[in-house]
Amino acid sequence: MKTVVCGLMFTCAIASAVAQSTGHHVSAMRPVQGIQREFGADRVTRAGAPHSSALVASAGHPWQKLATVPGAVIHDIAFPTATTGYAAAELGQVWKTTDGGVHWIEIMNLGFPYYWFGVSALSAKDLIISGFNDSNFQGIARWSHDGGTTWTSDIILTTNGWSYRPRFANPLTGLIMDGLSLTAPNAVHYTTDGGGTAADWTQVAPVDPNGGWFGNQFSLLANGHARASGITYCASANAGQTWNCGPAVDSVFDGPTFFANDTNGWVGGGEISPNVEGWVHRTTDGGKTWSARTLDGPWPIREIRFLNANTGWAAGGNIYSAVGGIYFSGDGGQTWSLDVNTGAEMDACASLQSAGHFRIWCAGYDPAFNGVVYLLKK
Repeated sequence: MKTVVCGLMFTCAIASAVAQSTGHHVSAMRPVQGIQREFGADRVTRAGAPHSSALVASAGHPWQKLATVPGAVIHDIAFPTATTGYAAAELGQVWKTTDGGVHWIEIMNLGFPYYWFGVSALSAKDLIISGFNDSNFQGIARWSHDGGTTWTSDIILTTNGWSYRPRFANPLTGLIMDGLSLTAPNAVHYTTDGGGTAADWTQVAPVDPNGGWFGNQFSLLANGHARASGITYCASANAGQTWNCGPAVDSVFDGPTFFANDTNGWVGGGEISPNVEGWVHRTTDGGKTWSARTLDGPWPIREIRFLNANTGWAAGGNIYSAVGGIYFSGDGGQTWSLDVNTGAEMDACASLQSAGHFRIWCAGYDPAFNGVVYLLKK
């Protein structure tokens, strides 16, 4: 029998009655700027396992580095239109572009103790940011309805954890998931009436009482079906109101989760200690079964973005060893090729499609704590 135990550093360990060789694997240190906390787990050590598809030939897609955003540790981006975009960053920063990502202006800078880890734009003017106050462990959100000129006061979601990204299936139905909780298990906050005030959000705990962390990226489809993973893999059929959870897909742990539809989905993951590596798994039956690692590369995967069941990208990196980039797959994640080596930790992507054309932006931050924004368009 296996049990999960959470420690003071918000890590989880799997103990088994059968003696196994284990090691302490660390996914990330968050936040990047400020007092850091470790996200990791004690897992069975894979002795001598090689990278299976780390650096194959480049796919050659013409990614363009659009911008370097000074002093911005970007954790999420949103592009409601091809020209208007928003970026959420640490130390209370929100940035905006009106020319597709070439130039960015800072529309909020609250400084410590605010950390924004998520942004979602329902339109060019209506957007929500979420994150946490690191002085009191309040998970918080704020709305703007004029494109970031003015904002609501803090909407307090929790008083004992960190909230990460907001995502909406429609203008009324949304989710904000917590990255950690001072008291396990982690929480999910859902709304069915727009989430304009704290009273509009309901908190539930999807994982078992032993708890565990989730990756920053989760999936929420227009039909309300949601999936998230980290220490555990969880799915909801009703936009986060109830959940079914089980072990993580990967034998170590997962991170980002993306579903193109109710059939085709992917989870990624990675560690920065004892090794620096990352991985991706795929499902073609809605998560009933999962592949082995189809990508096993030299940096953690932080974000997955597919345009359809076949065409997609996996982005990531590790700021502490100055590695990172974006992988491409044209066969549903069965095989991968390196599209661009950024040397930065890529944390978020956004995409738009219209009439056979697409734009995909990916953003992150370099070792100098500057944001970077890349674009691929067709």
